Amino acid sequence: MFTAALLSVALSQAPSLKQARALAEAVYEGKTAQLWRTASASLKSQVKDEAGLRALVNQVRNGVGAEVRVITESMVDRDGGTLYRRVSAVTNWARGMELELAFDPAGAFTGLIARPAVKDAPTIAGLHKTQTPLRLPFDGQWFVLWGGRKYDDNRHTPVPDMRYAMDVFIVKGPGTFTAQGLRNEDYYAWGQPLFAPGDGVVLSVVNDTPDNEPNRPRPGVLYGNSVVIDHGGGEFSLLGHLQKGSVVVKPGDHVSAGQLIARCGNSGMSTEPHLHYQLMDDADWKKAQGLPAQFQNFLANGRLVERGEPLRTQVISHAAVEARR
Repeated sequence: MFTAALLSVALSQAPSLKQARALAEAVYEGKTAQLWRTASASLKSQVKDEAGLRALVNQVRNGVGAEVRVITESMVDRDGGTLYRRVSAVTNWARGMELELAFDPAGAFTGLIARPAVKDAPTIAGLHKTQTPLRLPFDGQWFVLWGGRKYDDNRHTPVPDMRYAMDVFIVKGPGTFTAQGLRNEDYYAWGQPLFAPGDGVVLSVVNDTPDNEPNRPRPGVLYGNSVVIDHGGGEFSLLGHLQKGSVVVKPGDHVSAGQLIARCGNSGMSTEPHLHYQLMDDADWKKAQGLPAQFQNFLANGRLVERGEPLRTQVISHAAVEARR
């Protein structure tokens, strides 16, 4: 009876966090041999052999790409078994991915699911007050597709560096493009001048990523062509999805707020020409935490905002420019 009791305990042990973490890494790295060794009898019967498991894992990997950083992870009980959930920033999905691994009561691996992350990333920057005097990095009226502090308003919130990012487009009439929208040139935002949002020093530039055809994003270079500016005081601006070859500044350049730096493009993980902007606490977005960006003196739906954060569905413009028109 003593032996049977020990056997019962051994068979009902959940995997350790270290073991579950190693299997998640095996999924992202395509190490199916490790997964096959720990697979349950039921999973093995479903996929037939290791080649079948490899096909399943590769389907996930092709969709999400490489893991850039781990955002959160947790383990919970479910029906006597265990679920390990891991939210990560990945190369093929701009808004974070949740990988869920399931284990049976004996601790054997029974399956996996990958899905877009929908929970706001934890942050300690909610009370941050922007120190850099920021102006909107464009002229004219732009529409905020994603902007705000919660996922319903801003699909960027599950990822730490994008926690308070915004995506802006130009909308005229019913949409963002004219004609069929099959060419980048059909989009109102395409080629529009973009400016330094504040004084600072250019730290990094990407300028050679090809622009995508509309609705055909190119995985691998998340922000595509981009510029990162160090404003000092631990605040860094990133402007992404810029037009190939349009960046007119280089690392080491001192720039002033309102100075031309590039033109709007459709590079990286972008479906159509638009600007992605975020303020961060580090120059390396793979390590950075996003900061709220409070811009000064802009119009939101026609009303002057002396200091504030653009929000989803607002039409925003730089007030000084509008006043001259």
